[in-house]
Amino acid sequence: MNKNFLTCIVSSVLLVAAFLGLGQMQGCSGGDSTSTSANTGTLKVGITDSPAFPNLDSVHLTIDKVVVVPTGKEGLADNDPGLPVIATFPGGVGVDILNLHFLPQILGTTAIPAGSYSQVRLILAPNSPTLNNYVTLSATPAQKLPLTTPSAQESGLKIKGNFTVTAGALNTIVLDFNPNDAIVFAGNSGNINLKPTGVRIIQVFNSLTNAGSLSGTIRSPQFTTWSSASVTVVPRDPAGSAVTSGVVFSNFSSPSVWKTTFSAFVPPNNSAVMPSAHYRVFVRAFRDTLSTVPTFNLYSSPLLTVTGGIDTAVPPNGLIQLGP
Repeated sequence: MNKNFLTCIVSSVLLVAAFLGLGQMQGCSGGDSTSTSANTGTLKVGITDSPAFPNLDSVHLTIDKVVVVPTGKEGLADNDPGLPVIATFPGGVGVDILNLHFLPQILGTTAIPAGSYSQVRLILAPNSPTLNNYVTLSATPAQKLPLTTPSAQESGLKIKGNFTVTAGALNTIVLDFNPNDAIVFAGNSGNINLKPTGVRIIQVFNSLTNAGSLSGTIRSPQFTTWSSASVTVVPRDPAGSAVTSGVVFSNFSSPSVWKTTFSAFVPPNNSAVMPSAHYRVFVRAFRDTLSTVPTFNLYSSPLLTVTGGIDTAVPPNGLIQLGP
């Protein structure tokens, strides 16, 4: 993910924390499995950030795998079959934490055994021979300073926190990354250490009974590249301010198409929060992260009705086709 893109930040952080989940990179090996049974629930894992101190320009991590740990199994190795795998990323997937600004980026969604969990492990790519995990400073943004992450490469960055997976429901947690606490400059040694104590687990909701979702796939015409897009969900009837807004980033997909997916959790229609509103989804796509003028025409969806506990695909069939 490229840095320095001016993200759209929703006015209410509470609404974001309660309802938003923007996803553009589902992992493999469990990253897209969402079926449930009487003994399983679906877990969606996202990552976001809190404001950082001003001398940090970026915090870049490359994640190979996301694993969750059931309560009582904290001593198991990350490759133990007793630990559910949420997503694996062949070759690693890069995340610039400071680009998220309270806007969760989905790392994976999969069905896992219902029950209590106490830990999320992020297995990071090694820093050799390629520098995969690093920070840059505001004063010298072109200089990459390596993060010291030996345990995160071997057994995972162990993020502690209790959460519950309810059977037959969509369960969502967000990893809230606080750079002020997670990034530690180690004085005379010159090391910059990544500490799991600077990341906390937030369970957004146990099911979709108090929210619905809108989802879709954004794609350009063949052979037309684009880098990122702002996705905004705005209530209509009556009109109101955006309830969620954030940035998603494109990925190359055969045949010769750049595309990405998103999902946004919002209050259902006729709820206490949104008593009568319908929604429109707006998408503005940009050629590269330095662009300030959209590359494609503004996309505006038809009026959409959101029902609690149900995912609604943006028509037609969840596909948003970018055009000139």
